[in-house]
Amino acid sequence: MSDAERDALMLRAAELYYYERLTQAAIADRLMCSRWTVGRLLEEARDCGMITISINHPHARDRSLENQIRGAFDVVDAIVVASPEETGAAGPVVASASSDYLTGLRPRPTSLGVAWGRTIAAVAQAMPDRWTSGLKVYQAFGGLIRSDDDDVVMRSISLIARKGQGMGSLLPAPALVRDVDLARRLRQEPAIAQTLRDAASADTILYSPGAIRDDSILVRSGYLKEKMMERLRAKGAVADFFSHFVDADGAPVIPEVEDRVIAIGLEALTGPGRRVLVGHGQDKALPMRVALGAGYASAVVTDSRTAAAILAG
Repeated sequence: MSDAERDALMLRAAELYYYERLTQAAIADRLMCSRWTVGRLLEEARDCGMITISINHPHARDRSLENQIRGAFDVVDAIVVASPEETGAAGPVVASASSDYLTGLRPRPTSLGVAWGRTIAAVAQAMPDRWTSGLKVYQAFGGLIRSDDDDVVMRSISLIARKGQGMGSLLPAPALVRDVDLARRLRQEPAIAQTLRDAASADTILYSPGAIRDDSILVRSGYLKEKMMERLRAKGAVADFFSHFVDADGAPVIPEVEDRVIAIGLEALTGPGRRVLVGHGQDKALPMRVALGAGYASAVVTDSRTAAAILAG
């Protein structure tokens, strides 16, 4: 059989299978060949690009971008969902995909270190009830003093713990204090020290990086003043991980600020456990690229627009 004849046979088998919806057995009868031959023709048609398959659904994944992310940053898992057409609508889709990824992990997480925030609160909301049991959830960096921001903390920690039929451990301390000596004493306080140790050694860490913005929660809460934000930028800060302000290589930029942070260390993000990075939006692209480049994630969940921006950088 010539190549042209083989191509014509593949085309006919594909048309009968996908357009006329015949079974492989019916196609075999029509083409006077075996079912095995029909299966082989369809496989060859897919391999050579004669057949392409497209899935159209709001939660459909972009396999091409996933492969590019994995290749560029050497992560184990990359989940890239299609960006909704509406501007600003990616949040619920990414949160749902993150929930699906976490609840689908095997073995299931038994301990989870969580960096609270709006993105993670959305993930918590998307997670199903009773998806596991006995889950231990640990707050990975301190909270804030504003009531609305504390509510974000509670949604991120307590809600995940409840849905995992487990227990949440909160940090009774701010994310950032003004005095270095106070920060040291707080980190040594037994309850705080134990929660930080547990969060750092959890089998799974879930977080979303922060951008260096004047309207960030840390700024609005008064922990960082405008002059300090200017200094951070001048020193090359481009991202915020657990209140650690880092440069394009993922290294902290100002030691005195580092010494005031109540949080797990960045070394926890390079450990052997699963470290799940979640984010969406133009502001998150650079922080996510920094996290991936520094090896601070073993898995990433995002949308296609953000993934393209990460790769473009």
